[in-house]
Formats: sequence, structure tokens, C-alpha cells
Amino acid sequence: MRNLVRRVLVAMLVLSASATAGEKPELKLLYEQHRWFDLRDAINRNEQSVPELYLGAVASAFNNREAAEKYLRRAIHRAPDSQDAIEAHEMLGYLYGRSGRYRDVVEQFDSMLRIKPDRPDVKNVQSMYASFSPYPNQSVDKFLVTTISAEVGEDGIVLPVSIHGKTVHWALDTDLNVSLMSESEAHFLGVTVEEPVVQAADTDANITSVRTAVVDELTLGNVKLHSVAFVVLPDTQLPSDELSPGNRGLVGLPVVLAFQAIGWKSDGTFEIGHSTRPPANTAGNLFFDGFSPVVRADFEGHNLDFILDTGNQAGTELWTRFAEDFVALIKEHARKGKRTLTGIAGSNERETAELPEIRLRVGGLETSLRPARVFSKPVGDDFHHGLLGLDVLSQAREVHIDFRSMTLKLLP
Repeated sequence: MRNLVRRVLVAMLVLSASATAGEKPELKLLYEQHRWFDLRDAINRNEQSVPELYLGAVASAFNNREAAEKYLRRAIHRAPDSQDAIEAHEMLGYLYGRSGRYRDVVEQFDSMLRIKPDRPDVKNVQSMYASFSPYPNQSVDKFLVTTISAEVGEDGIVLPVSIHGKTVHWALDTDLNVSLMSESEAHFLGVTVEEPVVQAADTDANITSVRTAVVDELTLGNVKLHSVAFVVLPDTQLPSDELSPGNRGLVGLPVVLAFQAIGWKSDGTFEIGHSTRPPANTAGNLFFDGFSPVVRADFEGHNLDFILDTGNQAGTELWTRFAEDFVALIKEHARKGKRTLTGIAGSNERETAELPEIRLRVGGLETSLRPARVFSKPVGDDFHHGLLGLDVLSQAREVHIDFRSMTLKLLP
């Protein structure tokens, strides 16, 4: 299993980044660039008359759901048919999608289409969540702090998942906004697959058709979830065709968020719900951008923002923003290369600029990328420095992700 699907529906919804909220150019620029740490700091320095849109965006980014709803709904109420309202609806859609609130997602996307009907990307994502909406929202029926045995290795962090009394072994993918299984896996587990077909995409601009399903009960260790949404791929399609039966699935972000905190060790120990709260004076290093968790890393004293992707075994990627921020470094030390990326709908060979090595400090641990590959468009986006994969995370003996404190911690 090389480079698994990295985000279902990535690039199908993109914040338009053209907010008109208020007359605060510094805040507006940071908002448009998705620089949520910097926007939060700037807001703290400009506490008077900060537009609700920016307050809501920051609250959503740092997983403060109650505040995000309050401020984003105020922004919508202030100008219901404006561009700000469209972006507030979109951010609420992301917020609800991350937590499995299917009907609320549909409501937000319907509102976007009412204001701006010519959005095929919104129509597609709306149709997917509409297929989930007849079911109850995802919920936690039973939650106990638990430790289980997982497989931690070149195939990722593979977890024993139980559905309808049967156990499968699926990899953990923090950058998958909806969990995934193959058609044969659905048949084996007795899961009903819905007929509506929607389009899904990955970070390499591959697009394919998928169907959907909702699992009424999913258990992992001592945690039991209800109404868990899935996209369902044909067995002939990546990544299903690379996996053996019983392994043809991925556990996505809404399930991980329901766990609140996860951690694993190189010996295969996997923990759910254990507290990893840092000391009070320690700042978090995670935020959400749309459907994706993003971790802040340090490179030679510079802050870099990487999408955190435990489903990527092919290697950490550097994107256009890194190339733009470190032009001289690439010009002096990089050589041309090529790399084949495999995503949800196929493989593409992409040209790269390869640096012999860079060192990143991630979650408190000094790590190394050797070589460090820099991709240009269509790989990636404009807002993040890259995609952080298991090649970096596996350099730690222990990894802890806590979405309560928004903290990633790597231990040597």
C-alpha cells in the first residue's frame, strides 16, 4: 500500500478567500491566506470591532464549535445574501461535516446555492451529504478510555474495527473527511450501499465517482459510534485494488474527532481518549482548515503549516507555498526529479525539485526529510507548505494527537 487516498472531496469546496468583512486590511489578508494562527494573534491585538466572520473562522479553526456557530451565524444574519454569508455558510458546513452533523451540512450548502446557484462543486458535496441526511447524526453511544493493539508500520496505523459483529483492519487517515470502504467490504459487513453517485477527488487533482453508505454501529476498543458515514469505492479502484479483503477501508476524520484524543507507539499500542493536555503555558500546534487538520512545524526558525495526513505512506510533500517562501534555497540546492503519485482515481508522474535534506521540528521532535520533494501545481494548494506523512511521524517512538487541546506531540 503506497500512497492512499489523501482527501475525499479535496478541492471540491474551496474557501473563496474574498471576504468583504469590515475595513481591517491586516485581518482581511490573513483571513484570505488561511493563516489562522496569525489571524488569531492579530485579533488579540485588535480586540475592538473585529468582524464576526473572522472571529468565527478562528473559532472553527481551533475547534471551538460553540463560538464558531455564534459568530458565523451573526455574520450571516448581518448580510444574508453577501459573499461573507457564503463563506460563513461554507465554514459552518466544514464544522458540521467534521463532526458528522449531516442535515446541518446540507442546510449550509443549500443556503450557499440559494445565494449563488452556479457552484457545481457545492452541488456535488451537497448531494453526498444529502445521501447521509436521512440517517441520524454521528453519535457516541459508549466512550471509555481504552488501549488496543494496532499494526504500526509501512502500511500505516491499522486498527481493528468491528461492524455488525465482524472485524476488519482499516488504516487511520486523518486527512479523509469521510471514512471509506470497498464494495466487497460493504457486502462482507452487511452494509447497505446507497445508489446516488457523487464525485470525489484527491490532492493530485484526480476525480472519480463513488457511492455512499451509513454504518449504524461501529466499535473500536471501548468506543461505540452510531451513524458513521462512508464513501464506497469499487474493488477495482485505488486504494481497494491494492489491499486484501478485510483491509479495504480507511478510518476518516469524523471518527477520529469522536475519539477526542488518540496516540500510538511504535510497538503497536494504540490509545483512545487518553489525556495529553500540555501545561497551561504551552500553546497548541494544530488547527483545522476546512476538512483538514493542519500542524505547525518549524524550519530554521520559520513557521510552516502542513496538512496532517496519517493516510499518506508515500512521503511528505512540499508544495508551492514552500517554494515561494524559500526561493533561494531551492535555486541553490535543489535538483530536478520525478515522482509518481497515486490517488483515488489513478496515478500521475509529477516533476519535483528535490532538496537533499531538510530538518523539521514537529510536535517537539527534530525530524528529517531526506530527500525533501517540492511539487508544483496541480499538487497541493496555495495555503499550506505541504502534506506531512508517516515518514515524519514514524521517526517518533510515540505520537499523540489531542483535538481538545489542539496539540500534536512526538516523543523520541
